[in-house]
Amino acid sequence: MKTEYKANWDFYFTELDGSPASMYLDLGLNKIAPLSDKNYLLTIIITMNDPQDNGFSSKEESEILFGIEDKISDAVTKPFGALFAGRETCDGARIFYFYAANNKEMKKTVKDVMNEFSNYEYEIYFEADSKWDQYFKHLYPTKYEMHTIMNRRVVEHLSSKGDILTVTRDVDHYIYFKSEENKNSFIEEAKKLDYRVTSERKDEARKDFPLSIRLTRNDPVTYHDVLDYTSLLYDLAEQHGGNYDGWETKLITNKK
Repeated sequence: MKTEYKANWDFYFTELDGSPASMYLDLGLNKIAPLSDKNYLLTIIITMNDPQDNGFSSKEESEILFGIEDKISDAVTKPFGALFAGRETCDGARIFYFYAANNKEMKKTVKDVMNEFSNYEYEIYFEADSKWDQYFKHLYPTKYEMHTIMNRRVVEHLSSKGDILTVTRDVDHYIYFKSEENKNSFIEEAKKLDYRVTSERKDEARKDFPLSIRLTRNDPVTYHDVLDYTSLLYDLAEQHGGNYDGWETKLITNKK
């Protein structure tokens, strides 16, 4: 395996065929996949016995499903060299995805594990996926979904430092554009939302989006607040041919 690989596990919520879904995956595999020696996909679909109305697992059943996940992972990773790519929870099912070399004995091994959980219905599939399509096209987050992951990480970092997230402060946002026309039309709309332009730059080295601006507004930084106003800016930037590139703010640990 290439030395630059570093596991980077995270989760996000999305929607699949109209149903809410939770994805948990190793984002770090994006840097090394696809792997020619792990060109087969092992998929295990477990039907929950008592899903919630939204299709997710209850706290009690989650513990059982985590136990199944651990046992399956132990059974196929070291013995078969499989890589756990991620899991999906949707519509009352928990689905696990592993990439490995072509060895159909893994299916038997998983069946042996599931014999310990005879009250669960399950399906197993083992098929070629040399391009890792299931990982890149299904598990991996879209650009917007990655945006929500990064939002949560920044908020969690601030919280870990003792930030009082509900306190309003200047929050800076960075947006890139292809043309002056796009940039100016975006600024016009952003000002209607009480944002002020605090920086404008041009970087010829950035061929696709050479123009950048920094917008600033006084806001709290709870996750829900951040998601609300960054999502609006994200969509507004796309409408004007721009690329929203994240936010930053100063740490506030007291109300003085």
